[in-house]
Amino acid sequence: MLKRLSAITLLLIGVVAACGIPDHGEVSSIQGKDLRNLGDSLPSTSTSTTTLPTVEPTTTTTILDTATTIASEDVTLYFISGTQLKGYPRTLAKPVSINQVLRALQEGPPSGDLGVGIRSAVPTKEKALITATEDDSGVATIELPPGFFEQIPQEDQLQAIGQIVLTVLDDVGGVGQVLFVRNGSSLPVPRGPSGGLTDGTEPLARRDYKDLLNPPVPTTTTSSTTTTVATTTV
Repeated sequence: MLKRLSAITLLLIGVVAACGIPDHGEVSSIQGKDLRNLGDSLPSTSTSTTTLPTVEPTTTTTILDTATTIASEDVTLYFISGTQLKGYPRTLAKPVSINQVLRALQEGPPSGDLGVGIRSAVPTKEKALITATEDDSGVATIELPPGFFEQIPQEDQLQAIGQIVLTVLDDVGGVGQVLFVRNGSSLPVPRGPSGGLTDGTEPLARRDYKDLLNPPVPTTTTSSTTTTVATTTV
C-alpha cells in the first residue's frame, strides 16, 4: 500500500514539474513570435476620427469706378452751304487750341443728315496741312503750305479763307485777328465779296468775311445808340 501511494505521489510531482516554467537560472529574450502571440491576445482598441465640415473663406469683391470725365467744349466750324458759309457744331476736348480747331475744320463737313448738301473748300490736312501760332496781342498767324491755293478752284478761294478766319475767330478765346503767311513771309489772300486780295501785312478780322455768312449778320441802328447783333463779338 505504501508503495502504491509513493508511486502516485511521484507521478503527481512529475506532472506538476512538466507544467511549470523551466528555470535554468539564466535570462532569455522573448522571441518575436511570442510578442505576436501576446499582441493577438490583447483586446483590440478602435479609434474614431471626427471630420469637421470645411468652411470656405468669405471673399468680398470691390469694384472701383475708373470712369474718367474728359472736359470738352463745343465749337463752330464753318462750311459752304450753297454759295454762303454756315456754322456747324463740333465737340472738342478742352482746352481748345488754334491747331486743334484747324484740324477739325480740315476733317471736312459733319457726317449724317447734318452734312447733307454741305461741302468744304479747305483741303484736307493730308493734302495741305495748315498750322498756326498766336501772340500775346491776340493775333493768330496761320501758315498756309505751298500749293494751297492750287488745290482750290478759283471761285472757292474766298470761301476757303472765310472758312478759316471765321472758324478760328469764332472758337479760339483770346484771338481777335489773323495773318496769313507762307514759309514765314506775308501772304496776300482774298477778302470781301469783291474777291480782291489783301496786301498780306494787315491783320484780318471777322467783319472782313461777315458778308459770306448765311444768313449775313444783321445790324440795326437807333437814334441814340448803334447796336450790332452778332453771335460772336468782333
